[in-house]
Amino acid sequence: MVCYGTTTESSGALLSGQLWLSLASDLDFESLNLTFQGVVSTRRPVSAHCQDCSTKVTNLQEWKFLGDPHHIAKGERSYPFSYLFPGHLAASTVTALASIRYQLYAHGKTSSGQIVKATREISIARAILAGPDRHSLRIFPPTALSAALVLPSVVHRGGQFPIEMRLDGIVHKENLTRWRLRKLSWRIDEHSKVLSQPCKAHVAKIGGEGKAVMHEDSRTLSGREMKSGWKSDYSGDGRVEVLFQAGIPAGIPSADDVDSPAGITVSHNLVIEMIVAEEYIPKGTKMITPTGAARALRMQFNLTCTARAGLGISWEDECPPLYSDVPVSPPTYHTTIEDLDSISDSDEFHGL
Repeated sequence: MVCYGTTTESSGALLSGQLWLSLASDLDFESLNLTFQGVVSTRRPVSAHCQDCSTKVTNLQEWKFLGDPHHIAKGERSYPFSYLFPGHLAASTVTALASIRYQLYAHGKTSSGQIVKATREISIARAILAGPDRHSLRIFPPTALSAALVLPSVVHRGGQFPIEMRLDGIVHKENLTRWRLRKLSWRIDEHSKVLSQPCKAHVAKIGGEGKAVMHEDSRTLSGREMKSGWKSDYSGDGRVEVLFQAGIPAGIPSADDVDSPAGITVSHNLVIEMIVAEEYIPKGTKMITPTGAARALRMQFNLTCTARAGLGISWEDECPPLYSDVPVSPPTYHTTIEDLDSISDSDEFHGL
């Protein structure tokens, strides 16, 4: 299932299926239920050996196929179901600190007390459609250096995306100095946070009800260091232009951006660092003398990491229009022969 759009604008995703019950002989059932559940698990619970502290299960939807005792003959029976998954809920997520999963849990009970149950996990993704590229400008005082970057609005795991950067103000004519780009490096960091909430039995362990323990984790997903591959222009105020590819490799475990009310947050940052060295160029000569001064320029940008939309569209756009949705046609105008004769004989008609 794929939710298209952000949590504030997504209309959700449709879930439809059938629960199949296969019996080798006739049985009397007291109940047969199906529940769509959201399971939030933390790897750093308040109490390490408490299942209630580490896992929270929320029932989002329940179907009661058999509310009363019912005799079912042997063979196969199907029970259809459907559910509109809310668009504001978080997608399936697995991080080093916590996980968000969704599952279908079927539970049946016979008259003899026999329990029949089954579980099927449902993967839910969120795809944010790409918009216009982002343009960012960074200034590095006290120097006259400034960097302009062009970034994509959304990025995807397992792929690369281009980054265009221009460094302006590298020439200082009054001091006869200029900055030379020596090294450029980039990396993509993933930051995850989780609020570990205790169960009722361990509330006193953290000082009372309504409190939780915050855990944070940061790790680098990918990166690269470059010492060449850009163009330098020292005419005028000077500029350096560079185009490179960045991305998150498919083989590295990572998650999309998540901001869940359950206390799980995942975000991504692009960090770019540049090392520039100052050079002295006297007038009338071509001698270049390093002054020994150098600066480290550091920039950080938020990345929106999301699943690929592919060729899919939102469920509300898949439904064909109904006959009642066709608007009323404009009114028709009935023109008689006498009206045409009067119009043709008029002065305004001949003037046209």
